[in-house]
Parts: sequence; C-alpha cells; structure tokens
Amino acid sequence: MSRYRALLPLLIAVCLLAPVGAQQFRQPPPYRILVSNDDGVRAPGIAAIAQRLQGIGDVFIVAPADNQSGKGHSITISEPIVREDLTLPNGLRAIGLTATPASTINVAIRNILMPKPDLVVSGVNRGYNLGYSAYVSGTVGAARQGAMLGVPAIAASLAEAGAPQDFVAAAEEVYGVARRVKQYGLPPNTYLNVNVPAVPAGGYKGYMVTSQASRDGGQESYAETKHPGSGRTIYWNVYKEGGANAAQGTDIWAVENGYVSVTPMRVGEDDARMFETLRAWFK
Repeated sequence: MSRYRALLPLLIAVCLLAPVGAQQFRQPPPYRILVSNDDGVRAPGIAAIAQRLQGIGDVFIVAPADNQSGKGHSITISEPIVREDLTLPNGLRAIGLTATPASTINVAIRNILMPKPDLVVSGVNRGYNLGYSAYVSGTVGAARQGAMLGVPAIAASLAEAGAPQDFVAAAEEVYGVARRVKQYGLPPNTYLNVNVPAVPAGGYKGYMVTSQASRDGGQESYAETKHPGSGRTIYWNVYKEGGANAAQGTDIWAVENGYVSVTPMRVGEDDARMFETLRAWFK
C-alpha cells in the first residue's frame, strides 16, 4: 500500500502535465449552427438570431444576397451563384449567395460547411409563416432543405407588426427552441416551424406545440393597375397578415392568443390514408 501512495503524486503530475492537445481531444466537438433566411443576408432578423445562438454553438451565416421572400422551395439553376463575403453591422461575418433560400442551404452544406452543421436555423423572418402560407415561404423552404439533407432545422418568423426591437425578443424565443433541439434532437426528416407574435403588453404566454392550420395565414388579393408606359394590365400581390380565424391548438390560434407557436413538420407529402384506396383503383 505504501508503494501506491508513493506513486500517487507522480500519477497526478502526469495527468496535470499532459499535452494541451490531448486534453482538448477529450472535449466534445463544437455544436455548429448554419443560420440563413429568405429576407436577405443584411436583414435585421438574421443578425439578431445569429448573435443569440452563439450562446449554444459556433454560428455560420450563409444567406441569400437579396430578398427572396415567397420563393418557397424553388432552386437556382439558370444562372451561376455568386458569393460575397461580408461583415454584418453587429460584427458577425457572413456569406451572401445570389440564390434562393433552398439553393443557399444546398450550397452551404455541400460546398461551404463541411462536415455538415448540427442545426439549421432559418430566420428570423419578418412576417408570419402560418397555415398554408408555409408552403410558399422561403424561410420554411430553407429549413425543409436542411432537413432533406439530414440536418435538424428550425424556421423562425416574427409578426409583420413586430417593432424592430421585437427581433431581439423573437431571437430569445427561437434560442429557447434551438437549445431544446440541441438537448433532445429531432427525428430524421423533421423540422420545426416557429412563429413569434409581436411582444404582447404582458409578455409571451409561453410556447405552444401546434398543428398547421388548414387555411392561409392571412388574406391575399391582387390589385389591378395599368402600366404607365404601355397601358398593359398588371397585377400587384397584396397580402394582409392575420384576420384568419382558426381552431384552437393551431399555429394561427396560438399567435393570435399571445403564444409562441412551435409546429413540427415533416419532409414529404404522401397521403398514407389514400394508399389502399388507390391500390383498389388500379387493380
């Protein structure tokens, strides 16, 4: 026993004097987060969420160079994608690509961030992406593309009526979602659609896990005018957020009642309920 006692100080010294590299090798790899959006790399929402997410990992910003709202899951194929490296007003480095949100995520994961990031966060978008509106959202399209490439993803949007300072509040709520995704993970082919109302007078009521409402998240119409030069008829898209009643427990109901809506979404739209019915049709 006395021999072991004599060796104990030597063993402790060996551990303490081990090369720094060996000690670092035992540390888990950093949690890597790809941040993107559809409002453009210079939009205030992306700077707010990227800065907050630094609290749980290493953040990399790769986003469309210009506004790509409403592009859904469209891709850039008819022209080359140009890269611009820049620094945002808050000092974070970023990359802008002349591409749709889905193509931006594709290029970022396949060509810029290797190995794959651990999480994709798209947003914070200005304007809700609720109900059927999620299908045309570039913000959601970016998150869906991340999930299609095997990376857990979050799409995040703030009410159009939100004040500039509400982006900071929204980033805090999205950070709470991202922290839980880091802790618990998401199943394959799954992403989350998060919608944050403007900060209510009494503060947010909390998170609500919701279903996707079976209707548009707002009212869409087209204003008909005449082109001043040619006189040809033209149509301008007019979208008014809100004003759509929806069932309790849906994403629309949640934000209208002061909750942060978190809707689980899956890649793929095949209808399992129709499978046997269609098989009967084609016997």
